[in-house]
Amino acid sequence: MTKILNKTSEILFNTFLVVAMVWIVSALLVQTFFIYLELTEQNERIQNMVNKVEWKIDGRFKNNPDNIWYEGPVTK
Repeated sequence: MTKILNKTSEILFNTFLVVAMVWIVSALLVQTFFIYLELTEQNERIQNMVNKVEWKIDGRFKNNPDNIWYEGPVTK
């Protein structure tokens, strides 16, 4: 029984490490991409991406059907 618990905890810990490393690497890649955009002065492209994300999740734009807070017209 102890062997099974040790093996299970080892697998869970290793899984956690892999997920954490994937998260860190993906964050670094996104940051590198935005640094590249900033250095190549593609500010309009950056602004378009930021606006798209902001309009999707910001509650101030909930009248937009693309927004996650959009409730749509109420029909009875």
